[in-house]
Amino acid sequence: MNTSDKVTIICIAFNHQDWIEETLESVKMQDYYAKELIIVDNGSEDETKEIIKKWVNQSSGRLSVQTVFYEETQPYCQLFNDMLAKVNSQFVVDLSGDDVLYPDHLSKSVEVLRLDPKAAFVFSDAYILESEGIVKTFYRRSIGGELEEEIELGTIYETLIRSNLICSPTIVFNAPILIKEGGYDSSLYYEDFDIQLRLARTYPILFSNHIGVLKRKHSKSLSASQYQRYQSKMLPSTVAVCRKIQQMNRQDSENKALGIRILYELKHGLWSANFQAAEDLITIGNDIKLKGLKFLLFKFWAKRRWDISWLYVKIT
Repeated sequence: MNTSDKVTIICIAFNHQDWIEETLESVKMQDYYAKELIIVDNGSEDETKEIIKKWVNQSSGRLSVQTVFYEETQPYCQLFNDMLAKVNSQFVVDLSGDDVLYPDHLSKSVEVLRLDPKAAFVFSDAYILESEGIVKTFYRRSIGGELEEEIELGTIYETLIRSNLICSPTIVFNAPILIKEGGYDSSLYYEDFDIQLRLARTYPILFSNHIGVLKRKHSKSLSASQYQRYQSKMLPSTVAVCRKIQQMNRQDSENKALGIRILYELKHGLWSANFQAAEDLITIGNDIKLKGLKFLLFKFWAKRRWDISWLYVKIT
């Protein structure tokens, strides 16, 4: 297998017994031939590990597969970096054990990445499967399937500061660039906000107009606990990334985008009574001279530490 063609899929599973077999099958069924799979069970407490072993032994076919099993759960970003250190490929995918790749996702993504060898990654559209069974595309599309809004790549760094433009499971990375930039920040609880911004600051980012992934949203997913009442594990990492953005920013418009992000995270931090994270966000807001009535109200709320998180739980 030629290294310049190869895609390595790193699939990290944790308590994914209901979905992991479909996820692994979706890798095997890719129409892209030069692929390998690294499967990691991150200390699952259900039957995930047994299902993985059975699939590898009975169903993996000719697919090149490595398995790693942990007895205790490891921090995600560091775990991914440990697997990334094993990679000798041109491209790499970070695949959760509850998501599904559509058969042409790798081939279409690699085709676009080859148009610009300096690009850090390519992303695409996805179907989002809600817990209620509702399916919708990540980007709004017409009845005929056309994108309703153009994906503007020229200002993508600024856009990513302001809002979540990219469905991270669709990303196919240029592996040598990801490795050169140190992979994920292992000090963070979650990876996508930080790595997308760091790479977009320095490298071209590409978009492939296809639907490549089925992403499941459910109560066990990491994003479901993003604004957990009192003790969000994700918000302190969001604060850390906002501090990084402050250092990376070069233009007033980028600081304006950071201000929008801070107000959004502040709102959820205060509603969920994560007051320390809220105070840290206010500090960054003060540093970039964030103004406005909303920011003043949030500062007053944080100072008084009004706890109405019981209401937040009911309405979210």
